[in-house]
Amino acid sequence: MNIHQSQFATNENCNIKVIANDTSLDYPKIRPQRLHTWFNLIPVDEYEKNRPKKILFLDSFATVVKQSNSEEVPYKAFFEGDKEMSVVVRHGIIFVWYGDDLTNPDRPFPTLFENPYPTKYVTSVPTIFENTHVMDFVENGSDNLHFRHVHKWEHSKIYNHKITPDTITLEQDTRIHYGRCSFNPFIRAMSYILPTLILKHDYAYHGPGIAIVGAEGKGSPESHSMVTLTPEGENRTRVYVTIAMPETTFPPLMEKTYQFVTGGTRKLCEWSAGVLANYVKNEFDVDAVIWKDRKVMHQYNLLRSEKHLQNVIDWGKTFYPKDFIAPSQPEEKTDDEREWLVLDSERNIRQGKIKSYKIGTQSVIAYRDSKNIIHVKDAYCPHQGAHLGVEGRIENDCVRCPFHGFHFNSDDGNCRGSNVDNERKVLEGLHLKAFDYRVVKGKVEVFI
Repeated sequence: MNIHQSQFATNENCNIKVIANDTSLDYPKIRPQRLHTWFNLIPVDEYEKNRPKKILFLDSFATVVKQSNSEEVPYKAFFEGDKEMSVVVRHGIIFVWYGDDLTNPDRPFPTLFENPYPTKYVTSVPTIFENTHVMDFVENGSDNLHFRHVHKWEHSKIYNHKITPDTITLEQDTRIHYGRCSFNPFIRAMSYILPTLILKHDYAYHGPGIAIVGAEGKGSPESHSMVTLTPEGENRTRVYVTIAMPETTFPPLMEKTYQFVTGGTRKLCEWSAGVLANYVKNEFDVDAVIWKDRKVMHQYNLLRSEKHLQNVIDWGKTFYPKDFIAPSQPEEKTDDEREWLVLDSERNIRQGKIKSYKIGTQSVIAYRDSKNIIHVKDAYCPHQGAHLGVEGRIENDCVRCPFHGFHFNSDDGNCRGSNVDNERKVLEGLHLKAFDYRVVKGKVEVFI
């Protein structure tokens, strides 16, 4: 129950502390970066162009040494500059193994494409996603609910999950406009001009670091596509998209004309593959906004229909080091340990607008409903930990999660699911915590 000003306005002895409005977040490192698997260390073209002395890798670095042309593997890699690693070069990428034994992989390098094209496999420029773990990407690919709300796809159905110790495969039927969710206004505009794509996607995850994506159907050119994920620093991921197209993609006359105009340095199908690789990479940008401020929980409150997603999460844990023990999450304070803390001036909390706060060790959101009543809630969605103050919004006096579109009532915190008009529907197990507050001399104070 919320506590109002009239009850406490004269209480001058209550324990009150003023906390600065700070939306920075503390992330428990409950998932290690040093997974035992194959990773893209660096694309060959990127290495040859820049010749970096150190390549950020995991929470440390690696170095690369080019061998003579007669070597079967033209590059050697060394973890932290002196520990030799097992190296495989495929499709223009230098892959390395990380594990307990750097030169003796627990898992053989996978066959990525059964019949590779003779054309060049073109890799996008890298994108660095802060506060993002490689398993965020893998889990996202099996998270059917978010595609409509985050990516604005018209239809998505994921099925036929198959999990082995080394791989995950699944299929997905979609009706989409690539780029509809892009932050780039040109790409977003193009998504309205280009036709709807009705596609069947086939995914194969070869460990957490490599995903092969196939697409066939209306409006999709034949191609080989790969997404590679490289842990970098303490808690971020470097992402590349690699695509190749067959020489038959364009009529021979068009290919010859393009090569004549450009001096024959590159084929039209290869140029197109590069454009597509960078275009597809935009689909991750909107996910990263949510991942960056997401609270990583030991156990997500998944729906019964998301059992396959839980299996994917459990699969990812099998790549953790054998001696890894996840740190325990802090216990909630008892009533004796809680105290009144100043959140903000009352006038700064506006109707229909979510505002985020870090108060003490707690992240909260605050807003006013249509009756001008203030609500202070937990900042994190109880479903999968998305921050409700980042791209979340108020609809019909409900808090709408930006990740899956779930709506939480303001009065009781119950979840209505994605249909805000269905007032009688409640998703059991999903409840948004509310905090008691009071207003004292124009200041909103919260019992934390």
